[in-house]
Amino acid sequence: MPDRGFHRISRASLGLGFRWACLCLLVLCLCDPCHSQEQTWQIAGTVYDENARPLPSVAVYINNTSIGTSTDKAGHFHLTVPVRYKKAELVASFVGYKPEAKQLQATPGRTANVVFKLDLNNVIREVVIIGKRDKHWRRKWRVFINGLLGDSPFARQCKIVSPESITLGLDEATGRVTATSSEPVVIENAALGYRIRFHMSKFESNGKKTFLAGYKFFESWLADDPSKQKKQLGNREIAFKDSFRNFLVSLSRKNLEADGMELFSMKTTREFYLTKIPLEREVASGNFTPVTADSICSFDPNKGYYTLHSKYPLLVFQRKLYNSASVFSDYPFKYSQLVLPNFSCTFTENGWLVSSNGITIHDTWAREGFADMLPIDYPVPMDEVPQTPVVLIQSAGQVKETINTDLKLPAIEAQQTLLDKEGLIQTTDNQGDGLARLDYVLPISESDNSGSIFDLLKKIPGLRVTFDPASNTHKVHFIENNANLSASTSFDNTVALLLDRVFYSGADAVLPILNSLTVRDIKSITAIRYGSAAAFGARGGNGVLVINTRQ
Repeated sequence: MPDRGFHRISRASLGLGFRWACLCLLVLCLCDPCHSQEQTWQIAGTVYDENARPLPSVAVYINNTSIGTSTDKAGHFHLTVPVRYKKAELVASFVGYKPEAKQLQATPGRTANVVFKLDLNNVIREVVIIGKRDKHWRRKWRVFINGLLGDSPFARQCKIVSPESITLGLDEATGRVTATSSEPVVIENAALGYRIRFHMSKFESNGKKTFLAGYKFFESWLADDPSKQKKQLGNREIAFKDSFRNFLVSLSRKNLEADGMELFSMKTTREFYLTKIPLEREVASGNFTPVTADSICSFDPNKGYYTLHSKYPLLVFQRKLYNSASVFSDYPFKYSQLVLPNFSCTFTENGWLVSSNGITIHDTWAREGFADMLPIDYPVPMDEVPQTPVVLIQSAGQVKETINTDLKLPAIEAQQTLLDKEGLIQTTDNQGDGLARLDYVLPISESDNSGSIFDLLKKIPGLRVTFDPASNTHKVHFIENNANLSASTSFDNTVALLLDRVFYSGADAVLPILNSLTVRDIKSITAIRYGSAAAFGARGGNGVLVINTRQ
């Protein structure tokens, strides 16, 4: 039975129990190659209230798409749907009323007649007065926005139109944030050019895992300026190419290599401690095995569905996307883990899941949200000629492909790296570092939980924390280290970070990690100033923050 379009997200380990993939147990299924896109089927009907009176201006749309309309003064509506969608989940949504959805089967050559009867939403919306928000509101709002939009750069260009309609709750014991709204949440995504109407039925997040459910309608919101519109259309292509959906499309077309993707099955998802590991070693040991599209994907011509099947978890590398924080020292690319508890999932040729079977997604694709989301009817690009050549290298008796690129990638430091706390790499429980003299121990009180990590760091004597509106980033450095600044403004004096015994240096590595932390996650913070950090070598020359989290 379909999942009624529920979209599930998980910040650090999404499972289509918790993020992207179950993005919809799609109801708007399948592109039928036997029909042309010009063929359509019709849906018509009327929307009434609980007293059988017609309702005007009701939004009627196919869930997760940009196909929609609104009722006229008599409550009537009419929709034209491409015949490639054999099934559709039709939603009627109106402020003050509970939304209603109906599952429809395509009726080529005929009109499907639908009648909706909407009941009043008796939930009394709590009016939140900004001046009386509780001390935890800012933290709750950050968790909500991060869970809703994801951590993509596009999230900065998204806006919640009526935030006052959203009521936030907090479970003090678990740190879980909940959100409710008696009216659709409207998200204006200026990066992709969509205005999304999200009728949210459930939201829960602890800042790491998020469960999100509801109905979604995508209205085109492209800019009038041609140059801005071109940028938005380009961003849509980027969002698609980097998505889990594109992986499924590429898999069905057996086009993984051209799209820069490489797959391995993992016999065990071992915990890796402290240091990076070479992928070559995992392949040589037999823990990781290269797999092809043919070996894990099959097509059922009777049902028109593709099946992804594997008894082992899969590791997918996106070799066109550089990742300085990769746990693999010889493979600095973004990657995602796919876990199939029931060993398979089914999907359509346009990359939407028909049955997820509980698939769980970790790492890169686990961080997607509304900022990267495209409607189901977004046209899947045609196959492209690969532009990134590959070369073969011999490795432990096996031949492996790697990128031969002209991009000038930053040098890869052989340093300790930490990824998602619920991803491949985990840290040890050892506390106390014994590496250098600690200059300052920062006490953390309950009241600090309502602020950001940067608010907390401002309490450390001699540590300067500033915000640059131009770049929308923070700067964190010790004041006495300004003597190290040369005439060049490019000098990076960002304090280094030792997070759970994993060392990071440089603004590009440290600041995104600090941004991802919440005060409630932190067990202790200590600071080592310049001079006392000699045990860390040159990379500790700007001082070191030592942070241990609650694991």
